[in-house]
Amino acid sequence: MVKSMHLHQIGAYLLGFSLALASNSVLAQKPQVIGWIPAYGVDKSMQVLQSNPHIPAGLTRIGLQFWNPSVDGKSVVLAPTTKNGQPLSPEEVRRVIACAKQNHIQVLLTVYNNSQTTNKCDWELAKRAFKDNPKAFGASLIATMQQFELDGIDLDLEGEGNFEEDRASYAKFVKDLSINLKKYKKLLTIDSFHSPCANAPNMSWWRDWQGQVDAIHSMGYQDLYEGSTASFTPENKPVCEGGAAIFKYSWHLAYGKNAGYRADQIVMGMPTWLANWGEGGLGSSISAHLQ
Repeated sequence: MVKSMHLHQIGAYLLGFSLALASNSVLAQKPQVIGWIPAYGVDKSMQVLQSNPHIPAGLTRIGLQFWNPSVDGKSVVLAPTTKNGQPLSPEEVRRVIACAKQNHIQVLLTVYNNSQTTNKCDWELAKRAFKDNPKAFGASLIATMQQFELDGIDLDLEGEGNFEEDRASYAKFVKDLSINLKKYKKLLTIDSFHSPCANAPNMSWWRDWQGQVDAIHSMGYQDLYEGSTASFTPENKPVCEGGAAIFKYSWHLAYGKNAGYRADQIVMGMPTWLANWGEGGLGSSISAHLQ
């Protein structure tokens, strides 16, 4: 799952990303530093945002992981905050938005196909939305974005397995949503698995969205680091990319550039609940990985 771990550690995640911005400020393009707030983590995240001024100062975007596709796939609904299905209230949504806006942080509507009640990435739920009801689902996303005066939409629809048959439908949905969002001068970002050989959406799909999305979040976390020499062999498939070390930061960036993106549009998920990860490269600390 793309973000199952960092959502339980939102405080550390926000703090780590504030460090990322400071370390990369010399880049020609200003790096985007994004943290996510889950429906079940509003109070804790608000405490974190308000406890240390360096945290909101370091963030440029927050994805509100507050919405799920509806069961019929025709709209979005507020996600449950507890295992018994109690939905997040609109008042809580507005409280978080007000805090972010006060700190000049862009706020995105993150729609995802997991929740406290399901505890799994439900690809069938996602497909009923983007594949079976793309116009109605897209219209609901935009209407909800406008209702809460948000800065754009972040697609976090995840599938674990081989879903190449859905790639064209997903690409068509992204294209149409991008066209409509550009009318309002709003952002579109996508959360992606960190391999071009498995799951959905994955790196091989990136080329489909070139010119249509503002950023891709490649969520490898502790799998990604510059010293990595690991290859990847998906289940019942040959080794990915001929055995290349696909989890090196530089390999990821080169892949994104070859797909037509600027380096700053490829945003790496970092496991900031860890003080150290990986080996080799310039070291295993957060600052070493950023360098």
